[in-house]
Amino acid sequence: MKKILFICTEGFDTPGPSNHLIGTLIEDLLENGFHITLVQSRRQKINEDIPDNLIGKSNFEAITLDRRVIEKSSFIKRYMEEVIYHFRAFKQWRKVRDIDAVFVQSCPTVMFSIILLKLFTKYPILYSIQDMWPGSAVNSGVLTNKFIANFFYALQKIAYSFSDILTVISEDMKRKVIEQGAKEERIYPIVNWFDDRSVHEVNWSENRFVNKYNLTKNKFYIQYAGTMGYVFDYKMVLNVAEKLSDYRDIEFHMIGQGSQKESFIKEAKERGLDNIVFFPLEPQHMVSDVYSACSISLIPLKRGIIGNSVPSKAGLLMACNRAIVNSVDENSDYYQIFNENEIGISVSNNDSDGVAEAIVHLFEDKDKREKYACNGKEFGQAYYSRSVNTEKFVKLFNKIIAK
Repeated sequence: MKKILFICTEGFDTPGPSNHLIGTLIEDLLENGFHITLVQSRRQKINEDIPDNLIGKSNFEAITLDRRVIEKSSFIKRYMEEVIYHFRAFKQWRKVRDIDAVFVQSCPTVMFSIILLKLFTKYPILYSIQDMWPGSAVNSGVLTNKFIANFFYALQKIAYSFSDILTVISEDMKRKVIEQGAKEERIYPIVNWFDDRSVHEVNWSENRFVNKYNLTKNKFYIQYAGTMGYVFDYKMVLNVAEKLSDYRDIEFHMIGQGSQKESFIKEAKERGLDNIVFFPLEPQHMVSDVYSACSISLIPLKRGIIGNSVPSKAGLLMACNRAIVNSVDENSDYYQIFNENEIGISVSNNDSDGVAEAIVHLFEDKDKREKYACNGKEFGQAYYSRSVNTEKFVKLFNKIIAK
């Protein structure tokens, strides 16, 4: 039996956009005859350490290390605590024997685990890049010091060079990774998937999110559900909501948490925008209900983010039969995919008027809205589904182990 070591900086106990990806990937690898040893952290203790789909699996084991919760504003403390975690994890995973390959999850400090693997083992390394560091921090304006940014870029180059395979979540990200010095032949695009075993459209009458908040069917709901962090362009939402304030049947639903949520709420109140309603984060089992509760979805990303990160919610929305309006860089592959395949509308994130017009167009044209949703559902199954994309990881692990 082939044995894979999974090194993750975060754990299942802490809600995050990658939890369902890691959980389903491990499950599918187990079903394909692999043995998995997971190394993860425990910080917020909101969820169980191990998700239900992995409990009781005979060829699965987990090593969980407790970590401190540090405020996001304390960047240096958070970074150093994360570095220390990699060395603590190293003391645990180096005891694991008969490893055939290693999966390493991306994070700002990932290079420390990769360097330790390179120095002390001969295991082939698959580095799964979800969010490029420091690119996303630089482009979102969080990291402005060029010297520090260049230092982190140099560390990332080491991580790229020490890895046998790099997986990225878009063609845009692949170009970014090549620009930063990675070898093209090592890079494999695998998009973030939705779980086609469980994610589906939920009827309005049976929708738990709808019933929880007593939503009426008479309104047109524009939804963003996810992390409201530094890559999320809440200014775009404010500007568009202001332009559409005369449409009393249109309501914006902002669902989730994040570092920018308080500023977002404050500015919405200052502008007197009563057409924006804020909701707390919903648990993972509510995904289908949440995404099925909107008329359309709005995905607004700051300029320069799309190559460093990609919204994983696109596939989920397609599975729930919902049309998407993207506010993203117009020169990106992600932008083109939606317009060329008629699975939604992509508008430049420099054009709030264009975003507002796209929303009004879908609001007034139900047939077009349903056409985009239907096209998206078919496209999503072929491009964003779990069954298609986890199989790519299975083949990659067999490839590097065979080498």
